[in-house]
Amino acid sequence: MPPLDACTSSSVSLRCPNNYVVVVSRAFYGVAQIQGLCSYSPSDCIADSTSTVACNSDSIQCNLYVTKKKLPQCNDQFSSYVHIEYDCVPISMDDSTKEYNVCQQNSTEITSDQGIIRSPGYPTQFPITTSECLCSIRVPHDKTIRLWLSDLYISSLSINCVSDHVTVVDSVQTYRNCGTKRYAYPYLCSSTILIQYSVQIQSSIYRGMRMYFEIVDRPTNDNCSNSNETITPALAIKHKLLIP
Repeated sequence: MPPLDACTSSSVSLRCPNNYVVVVSRAFYGVAQIQGLCSYSPSDCIADSTSTVACNSDSIQCNLYVTKKKLPQCNDQFSSYVHIEYDCVPISMDDSTKEYNVCQQNSTEITSDQGIIRSPGYPTQFPITTSECLCSIRVPHDKTIRLWLSDLYISSLSINCVSDHVTVVDSVQTYRNCGTKRYAYPYLCSSTILIQYSVQIQSSIYRGMRMYFEIVDRPTNDNCSNSNETITPALAIKHKLLIP
């Protein structure tokens, strides 16, 4: 989807087709160098706001009100606009064989070109996991993977999401999320992507998790040095942990 810019003290609508949801991939507040301008310019001072500009429902339209923010990163100047980049992510597949249960894939590697991975009972039933569920996606050597956490609603009580979490591991880094989240993962370097899911805290309001992935051609300027490394749960401990 094309990026959107909106002036502060105004509203902006992010729209997707039916059966898709909005996932914000990047957002930042900016201070325009030209007074009255409400769009990004490379010379502007900007401050990341991806974690605060969020759409957390399955509606095809997400309406946001852009408030004026004082930006410490920009000498306490007030923001002039917000810049939003987002993706439209499918919430179901026409081919049911490409829909997977994260806790039933422990012995099977996913090799399809796209698919949706859900937690057990998602979204109306929410069982805890008796052990950590593991799921892996195989990526051909001339391809790469795009991955979105299109819905997450689990506990966020544990420090660093240790108890309840969904974790994605590639050959470079480990990404861990908990609580309420919709997240577009950055470029992932690996021939295998490992997904770990664990929940220990029960609540009738929790939904669990839903992810969407697609395998795409690897760009020619790929800088992944360890893309063929075998990914294991033990490797996740060695990697730098990122909690977006």
